[in-house]
Amino acid sequence: MKKDEQIIIRVSSIEKQGFERAANLSGIGLSAWARQKLRSASIKEHQEIGEKAIFLTPIKLK
Repeated sequence: MKKDEQIIIRVSSIEKQGFERAANLSGIGLSAWARQKLRSASIKEHQEIGEKAIFLTPIKLK
């Protein structure tokens, strides 16, 4: 999947340190860690209302 969009969020210094530490403990970069966590949260939120997250829908190749 091509990643060409950005999400910019503001966090406190201590939050950023915590996120970086968690990413490090997971053995992945902060961006990949954040994307993984956002995807999981999105899937859960959609499931709670009986929907499927759009990024889980198969992409039709031309």
